[in-house]
Amino acid sequence: MPNLGVVAHAADDLRIEALPEPVPAADEAVLEIAFGGVCGSDLHYWRHGAAGASVLREPMVLGHEIAGTVVVAAADGTGPAAGTRVAVHPLTPHGDGRTPWPADRPNLAPASSYLGSALHLPHTQGGFARRVALPARLLHAVPDALPLDVAALAEPAAVAWHGLERAGDVRGKRVLVIGAGPIGQLVVAVARHHGAA
Repeated sequence: MPNLGVVAHAADDLRIEALPEPVPAADEAVLEIAFGGVCGSDLHYWRHGAAGASVLREPMVLGHEIAGTVVVAAADGTGPAAGTRVAVHPLTPHGDGRTPWPADRPNLAPASSYLGSALHLPHTQGGFARRVALPARLLHAVPDALPLDVAALAEPAAVAWHGLERAGDVRGKRVLVIGAGPIGQLVVAVARHHGAA
């Protein structure tokens, strides 16, 4: 079966293309993607050729809200074994050599890379393909009882969870959520989980 992927070339130029088979580095595993969620950034790359300051300058595989099964474990022994079902954390923190950021907040590292992002050149290819090679450190095993379509929600759900934690204790309080897209709906779910009225 060919390794098909969803590739953005420019605004309104989205293609399903046959990609080369992934060749993993020693610290990478090959993942067979089962499900992916379409983020607003994916839609912006497709419709506008950019997501904020991240402008397409070369073809890029979209997708960072992904889950699947490891088919080839990392050769260096890091990460999950073949056959493990995983959700993917799409961020790799990088410093720029001059800007500090809190050690406990890697999401604020100023030169980070993110799967399916055109911020840097070459772009960081995403996970909307049948098979991808990803750093083993990004892969997180999920329980067998958790369906992979739900596991693909791990990244956007983490956004909602983080937002509620930043808001503080919402137990018994009324909460206003503006916007009922996927993130807004996940914020509502997490607010209810935290006991919001």
